[in-house]
Amino acid sequence: MAEFSIRRYKSSDYDTVRLIFAQGIMEQLPATSFYLLKLPQIQVLLFIPFITLYLLSKSYTFSFGSLALLMVAGWYGVKSIFSQYVNKCHRADLLDIEKSYMMANNSCFWVAESEGRVIGMVGIQPTQDSKDAMVLRRLSVASEQRVRGIGKALCMKAIDFARQRGYRRVNLDTSMIQRAAHRLYEGMGFEKTNVKIAPGITTRFTNFSVFYYTYWIE
Repeated sequence: MAEFSIRRYKSSDYDTVRLIFAQGIMEQLPATSFYLLKLPQIQVLLFIPFITLYLLSKSYTFSFGSLALLMVAGWYGVKSIFSQYVNKCHRADLLDIEKSYMMANNSCFWVAESEGRVIGMVGIQPTQDSKDAMVLRRLSVASEQRVRGIGKALCMKAIDFARQRGYRRVNLDTSMIQRAAHRLYEGMGFEKTNVKIAPGITTRFTNFSVFYYTYWIE
């Protein structure tokens, strides 16, 4: 497999970077759906209409068919939430990457490139609430390019950037669903510092959590 290199972001990378980010987020949809289906509160929500329809119709076929439609509607609802998050990020720092990272003080954005194609990305910025910490953002690697050490190399690039500028730690957050990311960060020496329920009525109902990590720079 071809080698990869890491370089600073260029304006010509814009569309590919936004696409890789969107694909990385939407890839979490199946794992999130399975997580939700295993929750007792979700199973109760599915069982109540099923048994109600069966008692009214006396038809297993109709009841199971209605349950299937309800589950499909739920899947599209979760997909809509993910799409809204992607759109929110596309309108935030990923709307103008040059301004958000390349022109901002003590910030930077890199891409991983292989055979002339962008296959990964990461950014870093100072945190708002601490003068000695930076936050690692938007780490994503194209799905077909994973297990090559690209994510780790991108993380180290960002950590080295923070070290050279005198920062003492690098923070990040990731969802509970992203288990591969958890293994990557913990394998690199990131320490899990907190776990919080994500904001929102739906996330509170489903106990959907965000994990917070810190890398202490020596």
